[in-house]
Amino acid sequence: MRLQWDGLHNARDLGGLALQAGGRTPHGVYARSDHPLHLTPEGWEQLADYGIHTIASLETAGLDGEAALRSNRPIELPHDLAVEVLRLPVEDAADQEFMAKWARTGLWGTPLYFADALQRWPRLYGDAINALALADCPVLFHCGRGHDRTGIVALLLLTLGGVRPEAIAEDYLLSSRNLEAQDPRSVQMLENALRDHGITAYAAIAAAIGVVDAKWLDRAGVRPDAIAALRARFSPDATSSR
Repeated sequence: MRLQWDGLHNARDLGGLALQAGGRTPHGVYARSDHPLHLTPEGWEQLADYGIHTIASLETAGLDGEAALRSNRPIELPHDLAVEVLRLPVEDAADQEFMAKWARTGLWGTPLYFADALQRWPRLYGDAINALALADCPVLFHCGRGHDRTGIVALLLLTLGGVRPEAIAEDYLLSSRNLEAQDPRSVQMLENALRDHGITAYAAIAAAIGVVDAKWLDRAGVRPDAIAALRARFSPDATSSR
C-alpha cells in the first residue's frame, strides 16, 4: 500500500503481501521508505497520523567524516513528535573487497549483491532483525532511497515472517518503479544490470532468501523471540497496530 506522505517517493506499508501459509500480512505494522528528511511539514503530520512509534535508519558503517554524514544523514524530528529513533548499521564500507566487487561497479543498487552481503555481515543484519522485530509498532525503516539497504532488510523481515518469495520480489521491484518519477533511469538501470548478468530479479531475491537458513540465523545471532515476534506480527490474524 503506497503511503502518501508529502515529500517522499517510495513510502509504503508492508501489509497485503501473500503468506506461504495462506492469507496476507496485516497493515499498520511495518512501513518502509526513502529518507524522512525529505518530508514536508505536511508529510510529517501524515506520518504522525499513521501512528509511527519507531523510525529505524539503516546505515552504512566504515565511513568517516563527510562520507559518513552524507550516507547516514540523521533525522531531525519535529519537536512535538514523540518517536523512538534507531540507528542500525547494515553494511560495512570498510570491506574493500565488497566495495570493489559491488559499489565501484555500480551494482550496489541491485539485488545482485544481497546474498553476498548477507554472508559477509550476518551480525549486522542479525542485530537489525532483533531491533526491528522487538521495536514498538508501527515501525518505519528507511535508508536514502528506500531501495537497497531498505530492500535487503525488508527481504529479511518478510522471509522470517513467512511471506511468499514471489511477493518479496514484487515488493522489491516496487521501489524502482516508485522512484522512476524522481529518477527516470531507475527501472532501466536495474533491468540492464540484471540482463547483463543473465539473472532475473526473482532469481537474485531467491538466492538471498536461500542464505537465510537455520545456520545463518545462528551466525547472525537472531533471537528466537525476535523470530516469534515477526511471525506473530505478520500473521493474518494479527491485529493492526493502527
